[in-house]
Amino acid sequence: MNTPTPRRAIRRRTQGTGLGNPQAIRTAHPDRSDPSDASGDEPSVGVVISGCDYLGLSDDPVIRRAWLEASAIGPLQTGASRATTGDHPLYRHAEATIAGFLGEPAAVLTATGYLASLAVAQGLRDRATQVLVDGSAHNCVQDGARLSGLPVITFAPGDPKALRAALRGLPRSARPLVATDGVHGIRGGMAPLAEYLRALPVAGWLWVDDAHGLGSVGPTGRGSPEVFGLRDSRLIRSVTFSKALGVAGGAVIGEAALMEHLRSRAGAYLGSSAPPLAVAAAIAAAVGRVHRLPGRVRRLQDWAVRFSKALPARPEILNDPRTPVTAIHPGDAAQAQRLTEALSRAGFIPPWIRYPGGPGDGFFRIALKATHSRSQIDRLARAIRAGFKA
Repeated sequence: MNTPTPRRAIRRRTQGTGLGNPQAIRTAHPDRSDPSDASGDEPSVGVVISGCDYLGLSDDPVIRRAWLEASAIGPLQTGASRATTGDHPLYRHAEATIAGFLGEPAAVLTATGYLASLAVAQGLRDRATQVLVDGSAHNCVQDGARLSGLPVITFAPGDPKALRAALRGLPRSARPLVATDGVHGIRGGMAPLAEYLRALPVAGWLWVDDAHGLGSVGPTGRGSPEVFGLRDSRLIRSVTFSKALGVAGGAVIGEAALMEHLRSRAGAYLGSSAPPLAVAAAIAAAVGRVHRLPGRVRRLQDWAVRFSKALPARPEILNDPRTPVTAIHPGDAAQAQRLTEALSRAGFIPPWIRYPGGPGDGFFRIALKATHSRSQIDRLARAIRAGFKA
């Protein structure tokens, strides 16, 4: 399927949003009026409905100030692995902040969320005996499983029965590591974590990559385990701070002894330079903002439910009202074109992407933000309905 690029949409994105000037793209703010709503005219610039900035914190002034202050008072970066001479109190502060926010004993900071996933698998390869991977898990989870050097068993996506069958096929002495996404960042929806945990033997671990769950789901934004009320010493989380928290870096969170073991075994931690100090300071500030802005988390979740109810029931639309992500897989190029034109006419930048885990010829990935307005959410749903009716 060719990428849908109607002439009208090209003109708006080139002139209105400025491909060479990203500042021209209009982002939403919940407290500002939407000019197109009042006039009925088409907006001159497009509203972004893509990406992963679910809480709208990527330009938060408190986080920005923490970043700048850390840059001003010390070196930009410690210049070495934290296992050698590259440690710093700001890293430990960020780790304590995220562990405290999630109500877990300890956390290990990594330079990126992708490295956090690699660190989990590397850190447990001398303890686990197999890795059982949900077939829909993100590439970082699948890469981590393969790079662990352990036998890898893939089970059907989101299927507890398939997981139980795979576990029954293991030796009685097995110590399995079950790996899954919490929130599926490409198609939306959530893994059945409670059922996965119930299926797990005592001598095993459930590894949840919650890159798209942290900040976006759970009553207080504490992620997928909060949705299911999970508290268990066998639970390990990997997260990134580049999604809902709007900064950068990643972390692994879990039992203190296991986190210390990971520090001494995971090459992704041992052999990787520490992130810039400003990143650590911004992480701590971003976690604090999520904690202090429960209304923003609730607004994002309200928008997800409202949007889900307004969408047409069609097999091309993958939507779960618990998450801010919706995927639309058009049946053919003509349908993709009609949706692109409908979104463009309604004032949105059509979020057509290609990404591992999605259809090879591309799809629409819609990501809601807490900073969208109610009218924008409603107009987006109407545009999608119009695109399917055209």
